[in-house]
Amino acid sequence: MASLYVRCADYFLLQDGVTPTLRNARDIFTDLPPGKVAQDQAVFGWKENGSLYAVAAILRDYPTKGIWYLGFMLVDPRWRGHGVGASFYRTLEAWAVAEGATELRVAVIEDNEPGARFWRALGFVEARRVGPDRFKTRRHRRIELRLPVAPATPDG
Repeated sequence: MASLYVRCADYFLLQDGVTPTLRNARDIFTDLPPGKVAQDQAVFGWKENGSLYAVAAILRDYPTKGIWYLGFMLVDPRWRGHGVGASFYRTLEAWAVAEGATELRVAVIEDNEPGARFWRALGFVEARRVGPDRFKTRRHRRIELRLPVAPATPDG
């Protein structure tokens, strides 16, 4: 996973102002909000030819039951712009809905305009703005986006 983070240094430089470390890669498994434990989170990775090219972490029932928070999604720059992120997200959404999610949320730092466009293109709408919060050497406000989701019905 650390090699994916290195390839995605552009994201970490934007968010944190510094290049990623091995600790960043490990934090995906342990960086949880108060009251949540590792069993509340699912971490997914996509590989091709043994190389990880995308990773995501989703938190069940946060901040309340039925709302699931996509806390992190990272796609190798070589795969961006080819529909991989959207496909990856749709797989996560289908899994989350099957597991009981009724709404998905994601937060994007305000300076990440391509990220905000990506989520909005998938149907997410702004719920609120929060922060600013510290991310290593930088401070950012975040745009929290939400998308109600529901299981497919027999009619459609």
